[in-house]
Amino acid sequence: MSLVDELLADFSPSPSPVQSRSASPEPQPSYWEEQRERDDRNACNGVLAELDGTARLLSQLNPLLYQIDKYSENPDRASGNVEDNPEYKLLVEVNDLAADITNEIVALHKYVAEKYRPRFPELESLVLNPIEYAKTVKVIGNDISTIKDKQNELAEFLQAAIIMVLTVSVLTSSSRQLTDEELKGTNESSEILLFLDAAKRKITQYVSTKLSVFAPNTAALVGSQTAAQLFGAAGGLNGLLKLPSCNIPSLGAKRNQTNIGLGNTGIRQQGFLYFCSIIQSTPMDLRRQALRILSGKVALSTRVDLAHTALDGAQGLKLKQEVEEKLEKLGIPPSNKGPKALPAPDDKPSKKRGGKRIRKYKQQFAMTDLRKAQNRMRFGEQDGDYID
Repeated sequence: MSLVDELLADFSPSPSPVQSRSASPEPQPSYWEEQRERDDRNACNGVLAELDGTARLLSQLNPLLYQIDKYSENPDRASGNVEDNPEYKLLVEVNDLAADITNEIVALHKYVAEKYRPRFPELESLVLNPIEYAKTVKVIGNDISTIKDKQNELAEFLQAAIIMVLTVSVLTSSSRQLTDEELKGTNESSEILLFLDAAKRKITQYVSTKLSVFAPNTAALVGSQTAAQLFGAAGGLNGLLKLPSCNIPSLGAKRNQTNIGLGNTGIRQQGFLYFCSIIQSTPMDLRRQALRILSGKVALSTRVDLAHTALDGAQGLKLKQEVEEKLEKLGIPPSNKGPKALPAPDDKPSKKRGGKRIRKYKQQFAMTDLRKAQNRMRFGEQDGDYID
């Protein structure tokens, strides 16, 4: 039995009569405690001893996954105060734990890559996805020359182009064989990484399913994943209710990021709400207004969910339709009124007021005395006759 099968067996409760929802579940032995009891698995213990964060995370996952299985088999509808419901508390707790699982997967990926680098150093730069990297390590193992014979197994999770590059890279790779202890530790850590990924997908599916019961309107407005992230960051429905709508876009935003690394969008509040489907489908120049509109609707849908007035999510769908209509109106370009004719020119001299300044201005263009004398005609004198 592989380590993943043993972990799943540890987290899966034995078949027994359905316990009442009011009774608290029996405490299950944690993964770390059971691993200490297995003296014959020193290699696996060594892996977890080097990764303290992974050991603590697995011990937290044990009771939570057990409760997820219990509530999945016995679904319960929200009644009374949502904050007092034990399943809602579990929902918030596992949602917070999903971020820790993601960080631990990244740490495990670095650990596996460091251990496997002496055997195939090019693999780390060719397969970037942590999950695909761990699967590739388990398939290839210590004999990398057999990649060509294992193309069918690799094709289940890798693209054909990547498999071809791996086949060529093996021919020119300078590496050494791993020892049995190194290979066993690498395989054990890869199995733990794949198990954490399966646990994360299970938690995500559970949260997405249960949010339609505890917060149907908010889930219908922004989606189950975004709603779960907002509840986890704000501390539940009551925490999100106490926040003003202008602070909702800031939930989940990384403060050390600058606009330079975010595509020069000019929007500082790039939190969970910014990455929901409504905002991402909006043109870049309208996303600031879209965030302001959507955050106001999220505040309204939270109040509706806390009051249990629309359990079918109809109010959330209505709010979503209003947001889409407003964004559609904002995106309509202004109507073209056509070219407007210029007014007819007015050549009349402008009227000027009299005064000392105007008199001086007119004197510049006035007729001189000499010119006046030339144009003057004498009265009563006979002109001379001029004959050619």
